[in-house]
Amino acid sequence: YPLRRQRQMCIRDSLHPPTHTMADGTSAGQFVGGDGSERTRACTTEESTTDGARVSPSEQEALLGSRKRARKWGIFPIRHVAAPMVGGSDLAFRLLCRRYGVDVAFTEMLFAERIVHDEGYLRSRLQTCSADRPLVVQLAANDPDTFVAAARLVAPMADAVDLNLGCPLPAAAAAPFGAWLLDRRHWSRLGSMISAATKTVALPIWCKIRMLPELNDTIDLCRMLESHGCSVITVHARQRPADPRASTRDSVVAADLDAVRAIVRALAIPVISNGNTQRYSDVAKNLLRTGAVGVACAEGLLRNPALFAQEMSGLDGSLERRELGRLVIEYLRLAKKYPPPDVSWIRGHVMWMLGKEGKGHRCRFPEEYLGPFTSAQLLCAIQMAETISDFEALIRATLLVQE
Repeated sequence: YPLRRQRQMCIRDSLHPPTHTMADGTSAGQFVGGDGSERTRACTTEESTTDGARVSPSEQEALLGSRKRARKWGIFPIRHVAAPMVGGSDLAFRLLCRRYGVDVAFTEMLFAERIVHDEGYLRSRLQTCSADRPLVVQLAANDPDTFVAAARLVAPMADAVDLNLGCPLPAAAAAPFGAWLLDRRHWSRLGSMISAATKTVALPIWCKIRMLPELNDTIDLCRMLESHGCSVITVHARQRPADPRASTRDSVVAADLDAVRAIVRALAIPVISNGNTQRYSDVAKNLLRTGAVGVACAEGLLRNPALFAQEMSGLDGSLERRELGRLVIEYLRLAKKYPPPDVSWIRGHVMWMLGKEGKGHRCRFPEEYLGPFTSAQLLCAIQMAETISDFEALIRATLLVQE
């Protein structure tokens, strides 16, 4: 790669040198390329950010200070995080992301009550293996007893347990759980849940939150969670909708990274920033702007599971068509070895990596990914696919088709 791109992309590594070995045998400073080769990230002592701005001494101090906070708490590396995704955080996809730079991955949101009362639920929804570490299991709960009971059941398969305080869906409002527990009237309950878990479960207890309308209220909430024993807070820097019935696509609303920076400064525990990360260049911008110890990504990884691997991720967030095709085939082979709960998970990942835009019959795909199909034909073919072989044939006819 040209030296200019190396200089643009490596500021993160110069301030956060790799310190551990990944579960699949590669180090944090290395990744396995699409051709199976091992590559090493370039690293210099003082480089430009992706927008050409110099890194000031104060910014370097902020980033290094965040690293010291993480070391103080003795946690595993959390710089690159695969955020929890309902219907998207299956074992095969987590393993794929780990091969391309993810340090730690979340499971999808699991319901604590079902874990406690339905043995089959946990067995079917929480799949893992020795290479799937470190792993954060995210739970949706709204009372201390159920949260603790579920956390104890998942603890043998986890490295941390996360309390979901970010789900904005209408079903969460009815319970309530997720982001609908952020209102101040629920804080006493939240404090009891975190305190009970930290005293009973021999794992770090994390929280993933959304922003409240007032920044000071969000900071007060985070301080409360910290005081009750929360080890790490992930801040999805967007607000939940005011009306539970409203439906807003998060990616069209910019995350408030300045608010994350204020939260980082207010807390002693590590903070992970979540939002505004659709391409690799966004990672460095996010870390520098917020001072967080890490960046969590969801939709960006769904589109490009190699987003955190700088040599494969272009500055615009896209991959060369055939390289993307090889990445999809790699996922399909992992899914064959570690089948997701349902074929719909595979179908969803294929659609995301094919660059889908829109939902339902309005779903469209980029022209360069269509191969012999129209958008409507490709959507129909994906919906009809049922086996790994079906999906592989589609990818070979589109992304891997010979020019």
